[in-house]
Amino acid sequence: MQTYTEDPAALRKCLLPSTTANHVSRTSRLPEFYDELENDNSSSCTARLILNQLRWLDYIAQPEALTEKLIEPIVVYLKELMNENSELTVPILDALSNLTLHSESLDDVKETVLDRLESAELDDIAVILKFMLQTVTPNTVDMVILGIRQKLDFRALGKIQQDNSQRRTKQSLSQRSNVKDTPEALILESIKLGLQFHKFVCEAWFRTIMALETARAHKIIDVLILFILYSMPSMKKKAESAIKKKIIQGLITAPLLEETIMCHASGLASYWNVILSLSEGLLRSCQQNGTISPCASTLYISSFKVCDSYYRQEIIGSLVTHIGSGVEAEMSIALNVLLHLAKSDVSSVTVYSVFIKGILDYLDNLSLYQIRILFDIFSLIALTVSCMMMIITSVIIVILEQQYC
Repeated sequence: MQTYTEDPAALRKCLLPSTTANHVSRTSRLPEFYDELENDNSSSCTARLILNQLRWLDYIAQPEALTEKLIEPIVVYLKELMNENSELTVPILDALSNLTLHSESLDDVKETVLDRLESAELDDIAVILKFMLQTVTPNTVDMVILGIRQKLDFRALGKIQQDNSQRRTKQSLSQRSNVKDTPEALILESIKLGLQFHKFVCEAWFRTIMALETARAHKIIDVLILFILYSMPSMKKKAESAIKKKIIQGLITAPLLEETIMCHASGLASYWNVILSLSEGLLRSCQQNGTISPCASTLYISSFKVCDSYYRQEIIGSLVTHIGSGVEAEMSIALNVLLHLAKSDVSSVTVYSVFIKGILDYLDNLSLYQIRILFDIFSLIALTVSCMMMIITSVIIVILEQQYC
């Protein structure tokens, strides 16, 4: 004590409060403002002002430990909030998918979300699927895929989508939304992102489809997944081989393909080039196995009925190419597809008559049966009144004169 009294500087330091004690005393007072934080929503709330200052910290001691401690109560609170208000499901799932969480923390959320998938709003399904597929683990992937196949009924979604489309037709063109932004298109995009995000998800879903052993077990979602897999360069050959194999075995049928395309055209707007490529591959395979021809024809016919004018032109051009290939089976099937289109919707086919007229260049390679089909097509087109039809009629007359006069 004598030492401190003789040295005024040392005595002054001794009398100063401890820095640590000062920090502890300030921190311990934070709970005093909890009631004010609960009752006062204004920006001038003392507790809120104190918490806002934490954003400007230059350094955080043990940030990983702090993050782990904070995330757990946040996840628990978000779970409770989602159970209390189902309308907040989408923003909550968006928030959870942006957090780095342990898989155990999300197990309860996944089960809850999977149970709600069947009754979820059409606009919410895409976000739910994105969350499910991006947070899945190798241990739970089979269960998640099984749940999605069971809960996500694309047949019901197709009916809802058609009803929405009919209502939108009453709106002006400027008010209509982009086809690529329709709920079904966003759902397929979410599934595709999920397949690309984790390789094991892609492989597991492919295994699930390949394990289906009856035609009844195959659903619309399985065909859509195969279309998505076919659009991915790394899975294209495997998907095409799987589709051919299942068609030959009678597991994927023409009616299933027709329903998939006709009832889900808005969702497939980004996949017409994929379906056209698949149709061409299947039609070329008909020479080796004729059982593929009904499905190949169905893909062409159904796609033509619901796709836009650009891809209709591509379809007609593809059929003309098949007819000029010189392969007997390929030529006959393509001609029959074109005849079917002309009989069912000749006005739509007539628009592309300039391409169809090119078939006359391959006339010498056609059999008598094929020539009869071709002339049936030209006869149907010639009955429509237009300048181009007059030209085609004149060309047919010239050909007949050359053949028989």
